[in-house]
Amino acid sequence: MKVIKWNLHPDVEAYTTTRELGDISLNNPNKKQVLQNRQELAAIIHSDLEHMVAPRQTHSTHLQQVFLKDGGTNMLTQTDKLYEVDATYSRDPNLFLLSFHADCTPVLIYCQDQKIVCAIHSGWLGTVRQIVDKSVRYLIEHENCQPQHMYCLIGPCISKKHLEVQDDVINQVKQMNFDTTPFYNQTDDIHYLLDNKGLNKQQLLNLGVLEQNIQVSDYCTVENNDLFFSHRKNKDGQRNITLIKRK
Repeated sequence: MKVIKWNLHPDVEAYTTTRELGDISLNNPNKKQVLQNRQELAAIIHSDLEHMVAPRQTHSTHLQQVFLKDGGTNMLTQTDKLYEVDATYSRDPNLFLLSFHADCTPVLIYCQDQKIVCAIHSGWLGTVRQIVDKSVRYLIEHENCQPQHMYCLIGPCISKKHLEVQDDVINQVKQMNFDTTPFYNQTDDIHYLLDNKGLNKQQLLNLGVLEQNIQVSDYCTVENNDLFFSHRKNKDGQRNITLIKRK
C-alpha cells in the first residue's frame, strides 16, 4: 500500500503516503529517487507535479492562500516561495495541497460552504503556537467559512504514548488559550506524555467544528513504523505527505 485514501468528504480527495512509496522530502540527498517517488505519487492519484503545492514548513503559524499559478511550487526543487508557511488553503479544484510530516500532525480541512480546502502542518511547536486555531479562525473571519460546515482529518502522527516531553514544552502547552491539562500527564520528575492529536482536535472543537465532522487517524508513526516514517524512531529526515484536493 503506497498511499492511504481518506474518506473525509465526497467533495474532496485526501491521501497519506506510506513507506512503500518512499521518501518524498527534497532534503534527501538522493533527489533523483525522491522526484521519482513524487512522480509515482502523482500517477497514483491521477495528477501531476504541476498541480501540487509544497510549502517550506518551519513550524510557523503562517497560513497562505494558493492559486492555480502556484502549482508546482517546490515540487521539482526547493525555492524561496512559500518559505515559513505551514498551512495553505485554496478554492481551486485543480490543486493538491501538501503537508510534510514524520511524527508531526497533519490536519486537513474542507470548508463545504465556501468550497475551500486547507492543509496544516502542526508539530508540537506549531500546536502550542496554535496554528490550527489561527488558521481556522482566519477562514471563519476572512473567508466566511462556517465551522459547522467544516470537515477535518487529523492524520497519522506520533501518539501520546510515544510523545515524551519535558517542562520546557509543557510550560508552553499551559499557555494555550484553553485548559490543556487533559492532554498531558507526568510520568516522572521531569517527563510528560503529550497528546498532540487531542490538542489539535480541541482547537477545532473550541471554534465550533462539530465533533462528528472530525476524523482522527488511529495510526501512530512510531508504532506503525512499518507504514510511516518517524523522526523520533528513525532520525533519517525521511517524510510522509498528507494531501488534499477538491474534486
